[in-house]
Amino acid sequence: MPSDKEFITIYDQIRLLKNRGLQINNFSSAKEHLQDKNYFDLINGHETLLLDDSKRLPKKYTKKSFDNFLRLHDFDKQFSSLILKKISDFETKLKTTISYHFCKNHCSTLAENNNYIDISYYNKPGPTDGPKQYVNYFYNSSEQEKTHKLFRSNYKYRGKFRGIFNGVVTYQPSKTILRGIFTGRFGSSSIKEVKAGNCIFYNSNQRTLLAALHTVSTTSGSTVSLNINIQREEIIQGLNYIDDCKLKFSYINEYNNPPFWVVIKTLMLNDLIVLMYGLKKRTLDAVLRDFNLKPYEKEKFLNSLEIIKELRNSCAHFELVNRFRTSPNLKVNSHLISDLHLSPMRSQYVIRLFDVLKILRVYIDLSEIKLFLHNFWTNETKYGNGEITVALFERMGNSNINEWI
Repeated sequence: MPSDKEFITIYDQIRLLKNRGLQINNFSSAKEHLQDKNYFDLINGHETLLLDDSKRLPKKYTKKSFDNFLRLHDFDKQFSSLILKKISDFETKLKTTISYHFCKNHCSTLAENNNYIDISYYNKPGPTDGPKQYVNYFYNSSEQEKTHKLFRSNYKYRGKFRGIFNGVVTYQPSKTILRGIFTGRFGSSSIKEVKAGNCIFYNSNQRTLLAALHTVSTTSGSTVSLNINIQREEIIQGLNYIDDCKLKFSYINEYNNPPFWVVIKTLMLNDLIVLMYGLKKRTLDAVLRDFNLKPYEKEKFLNSLEIIKELRNSCAHFELVNRFRTSPNLKVNSHLISDLHLSPMRSQYVIRLFDVLKILRVYIDLSEIKLFLHNFWTNETKYGNGEITVALFERMGNSNINEWI
């Protein structure tokens, strides 16, 4: 049953824990930890491992101390950081192989360097080609927000511009609208041209620019071509993703036409998953080969990416990794279940950390995690915390340390 809890002070938190039988040997230290750490992460998130009976009220601890909570908390933070590092290694490998094989197939010359933002070099997935949260957001010509960021043309530049404008000028009583091609200098960026630009400025802010436009045409809706100088900052819309990256990332701004293996660094794991659904077969098959998979294992790999993404997001948002479960609406591929002997908590849905690491291990070396877990198990057993450790590993999916990783 959902419940609400009132605010209580640090002193009352300590008093409550002591009343439940928890040993607190150093009041000042406990106070400091409760001030620095989230109470749920430190206490609530681990209390079922330490309570005499987690299902009975009032809550009671026997021969348990505040240090037990600290050890569990520190383990979780270290474990989460290590998992995030391994997922980062996997993500880097995925970005590298996607960009390499795409460029090999579609960007083999300097003239083709930016083909990766051209939708014609991809296959647009249909509504039945995968989960709607991915295929529905690959490409939509009429809705930018449902289009992968590589193919959008709704990014904005705010700043000064000096160069040539070719397009239509529309005069309004207080505003002027420029729609067309802007070729020149966009502030200090290496952007050279915006082909479908749109700039709306108040006439009172750009009197010199307005006067220059009037020397060519005072008729609203006319087509003009002239050198312009936007001396005060304005917004020019219609930039592509490469332009946007040049504005945000200095290492990309060093290139006139940045290659895919540079720009792909800016994509998140979810962006990569969406992109995978649109890769042409030759590129996709090559990516699968780099992970020792056959073309027919495409669905298994894509499902793996979904599962790994959920774990990555959980770690990145500092959730307790020992409590991790995949979301109840994420269906686990049947071949993954059978090949890796996974144990969903209900038919093809909800797997715990132990099973997710089995999946990650297929694609990246996890020996560092294995060593970390075995060292923790050994140390906790030595300190007499074996029962707590068994309960912790059972929560994560398997109480037998020898079967991990």
